[in-house]
Amino acid sequence: MMGMLDNFRSSAWIYLTPVAAACAPIGVLRTYFNQHLRRPVRRFLPFLDPFVTIDIAAKPEDHSYSYYNSKAKSSDAYAEVLAYLSVVCSRDARQLRAEGADEGHGFVLSLREGQEVADEFRGVTMWWSAVVEDKASHRSSGRCCRLTFHEKHRRLVVDEYLPHVRRTGQDVTVGNRPRRLYTNKNNRDYGSPRDEVWSYINFDHPTTFDTLAMDPDEKQSIMDDLDDFRNNKDYYRRIGRAWKRGYLLHGPPGTGKSTMIAAMANYLNYDIYDIELTTLHSNYDLRKLFIETKSKSIVVIEDIDCSLDLSGHRATTMPPTQDDELDDVASERKRRRGSMLTLSGLLNFIDGLWSAHSGERIIVFTTNHLDKLDPALIRRGRMDKHIEMSYCRFEAFRTLAENYLEVDEHPLFDAIKELLQVVDITPADVAECIMMSKRAARDADACLGSLVHELKKKLEDKEERKKVEEHDAKMATDEKLASENGKKHNAEEDAAAKPNGREAMANGVSESSSFSEEDC
Repeated sequence: MMGMLDNFRSSAWIYLTPVAAACAPIGVLRTYFNQHLRRPVRRFLPFLDPFVTIDIAAKPEDHSYSYYNSKAKSSDAYAEVLAYLSVVCSRDARQLRAEGADEGHGFVLSLREGQEVADEFRGVTMWWSAVVEDKASHRSSGRCCRLTFHEKHRRLVVDEYLPHVRRTGQDVTVGNRPRRLYTNKNNRDYGSPRDEVWSYINFDHPTTFDTLAMDPDEKQSIMDDLDDFRNNKDYYRRIGRAWKRGYLLHGPPGTGKSTMIAAMANYLNYDIYDIELTTLHSNYDLRKLFIETKSKSIVVIEDIDCSLDLSGHRATTMPPTQDDELDDVASERKRRRGSMLTLSGLLNFIDGLWSAHSGERIIVFTTNHLDKLDPALIRRGRMDKHIEMSYCRFEAFRTLAENYLEVDEHPLFDAIKELLQVVDITPADVAECIMMSKRAARDADACLGSLVHELKKKLEDKEERKKVEEHDAKMATDEKLASENGKKHNAEEDAAAKPNGREAMANGVSESSSFSEEDC
């Protein structure tokens, strides 16, 4: 009986094997072939196996502390391939593994061992699979992603596909993690290779260009400029310029310069590096900070005119006085005790040889006093685009009204429009007026009425100042005319007195002569 059963099983296996092979998914057959049959086939019949494999292995875990090692891990090719495959896996793979992302709250999907997914690039199909080389210990150092492709596509894969995978993986990694706001640490030894020079917090600022109180045409112009910068890496390389761009934001306090930086960072998905120049001791410290920044970032120096004495008005050719020499001695002593950061060092930071480091970087300066900056600091090529953050006008007000009050039309809009044409008020002041009224009354009528009251008050103050200025100007003009008339009158009196004096002198001489003749 047992013999008959064994014969039946053997006969069934002979007949069912072709059927199972025909019904099995092509991916399973290919995986079985790659794992069990590829080596013997390639050893004996290499011309029957035209496929090539490339393994991208994970780096061995290194528990020794090294700042530069931790930096290198951020550009690990294996991690970039995983990030790339996480997009492909979510579409096609059936058996996945999920690992918590290094940053943020998301997951990175990857292939389970033995799984395979196909990817198409320029009409050519490649296959990815997950492999664990050291199956006994299952260490992360033994894991790798295996790429399989036809021999005839070798150049396409090496020259174009693999760089495409890495670039896409980097973009996925950067896009998944939260934005960061960095600031340089104080009292740090910037010469130490183990000392991190930046500290950071997650950047979660809600401002976007949609909520930015600014003229719509000006906003669109800035967004177009940012898009041109972000999408033209090859153009910058072709013309021989570093892939960077400088923006100078200038205007009165409260006009939204810092808010503009937040909107730019959110629009580009860039990190922000906020440099406090007063904590630096030398140009070397600034260079050290700069080379520790990454691409896809905005480097910010706010209130550049107040950070250090970098206005840099060039020395005149007039000979120095004794007071100037004493001031120079005091400045030199102060310089030795404090910062030795110079305007020249800052200029090299903006567009010197070091400015090409990493690429895809925006440098932003802000100032309340444009006239105090050295022209060499803000010329085109360093600060490529100058953006004036001006007072709130009607189009900017409409954005604020829609953001704060959720209204785009109101009977008071006409009065506000007329007042904003003649009154200078910052977007920050307008927002504060609306917010105070919002908390008090919770309705648009009260909010806009409060704003109208504030604008009328500012208009009255402006007219009062204008009257005072006109009165002072009139008084000064009258005093000047009176002074000129007094000088003219005195000159006429002097001119009239001079001939009388000469006549008296002549008469005196004549009388003296006649007296002498009589005496004789």
